[in-house]
Amino acid sequence: MTQRTLQINQHGRSLVLLLVALNRIYTFFSTFEKALTDGERAR
Repeated sequence: MTQRTLQINQHGRSLVLLLVALNRIYTFFSTFEKALTDGERAR
């Protein structure tokens, strides 16, 4: 493996990790928001 391939692989890995983190944050916020709106409706 050349240095370039290694760099691309590392970039790809960090990109995947970033996407996973964003996905988790998005999921967390959407469930949080849903809970809030459900709570508002219950009142």
